[in-house]
Amino acid sequence: GLIIFSLSAMISCLVSCKNDTITVYRDVDILLDSSATVIVGRILDGDTFNFGIGNDTLGVRILNIDAFETRHGSHLDSQAVKAGISVDSAFALGKIAKQFADSLLTGKTVLLFRDPKQPAFDDFGRLLRHVYYYEGSLSHDFGALMLSKKLALIDIH
Repeated sequence: GLIIFSLSAMISCLVSCKNDTITVYRDVDILLDSSATVIVGRILDGDTFNFGIGNDTLGVRILNIDAFETRHGSHLDSQAVKAGISVDSAFALGKIAKQFADSLLTGKTVLLFRDPKQPAFDDFGRLLRHVYYYEGSLSHDFGALMLSKKLALIDIH
């Protein structure tokens, strides 16, 4: 099943768990707690994905980035203007961003971290979170990676 644990539990686990064992110390309210780990389900685009918990599917919108859109429309047009590139280039980057996120995150365990200075949810009911992925025991900021690869624009509210 899906294993979820808090940052404090992760720290406790780092101290007291063997590498191949994860102990769940307490139930986590994934909607409100400051951090939780989830397994990424479907990538919707470079800054949005779903994950399952029980019989529910929840969406995550990655904080502080705006990946280029994978559909034509006014938002893609404004992204192109902001980036100083053509709409076709922005669209192509959106497709690349989605493929990149899919290859790196789908089926992987990630850490969702809530920024207490920002809303917990967006207008579509998705969790607004920083997302950290793992390479071995090291975690990396996925949003910062997308910005460094120029697959997303900075999006600070």
